[in-house]
Amino acid sequence: MKKFLANLVGMTAATVITILLVDAIAFWLLPAQYVQQFPHYRRSQLPEGIAGRGAYPHDYFVANEERGFDIGRNRRAEHWVEGNVYPIWSNSLGCLDNEPDVSRPYVYLVGDSYTWGYAPFEDKFGAHLEQDLSIPVMKCGVTHSGQRHQLLKLLEIERETASTPQLMLTFWYLNDIANDHYFPHSTVVDGWQLDMVSVEPDGSATRIPRAVLAER
Repeated sequence: MKKFLANLVGMTAATVITILLVDAIAFWLLPAQYVQQFPHYRRSQLPEGIAGRGAYPHDYFVANEERGFDIGRNRRAEHWVEGNVYPIWSNSLGCLDNEPDVSRPYVYLVGDSYTWGYAPFEDKFGAHLEQDLSIPVMKCGVTHSGQRHQLLKLLEIERETASTPQLMLTFWYLNDIANDHYFPHSTVVDGWQLDMVSVEPDGSATRIPRAVLAER
C-alpha cells in the first residue's frame, strides 16, 4: 500500500508539473489569433511600445498648453485591451475618426474613454451611431478627459472648421468630476501621457514638477 501511495503521489506531482510547464510555455508562445478567442487569457502581457498611464501608446498624445494634453493630430498607433491589439489613429482635428465632412449638418460626439472607445473603430458606438443615422458623426471623445477639456476642444474645432454641430451628444462618467476639479490634470512628456497632479488625502492637489515626470 505504501508503494502504491508513493507511486500515486509521484504520478500526480509529475502530471501537475507537466501541466504547469505546458501552460507557462503556451502563455508566451500561443499565437495572438488564438489568444483573441479567450479575452481574459494573457491579458497582462503588454505589446512592445504600449505603456504609460493606462497602457496608452507612445507618441499618440501631445502636450497642450490650454488643456494639458490632447490627442495628437494625424497620428497612428496601436492600442491594447485584454490581449487584443488593434489600430488607432487621429485625423487632422485630433479625433479618433475619419476626416470630417463639415459641409453637411453633423452630430458632434463628445466624452471620455467610453466615447474614445476601448474597442476597434468599427465596434465603437459612435461608428454604429453614424451608420444608423446616415449622417456624419464627428467622433471626438478624448480618453481621460473631463467636460472642461472637452468644451475647450469643441470650441477650438469650431474655430478651425468655421462650423457648428447641429446636435451634440455628451457622454459622462463619475471620474469626470475629478478630471474637471483638477483640470488640467495630465500632460505628455517624451511622448508618454502622465498625470501631473498628485491628490493628497485631504483632496488638495500638488502639481508634480516636470523633472519628476520626465524621470517617471
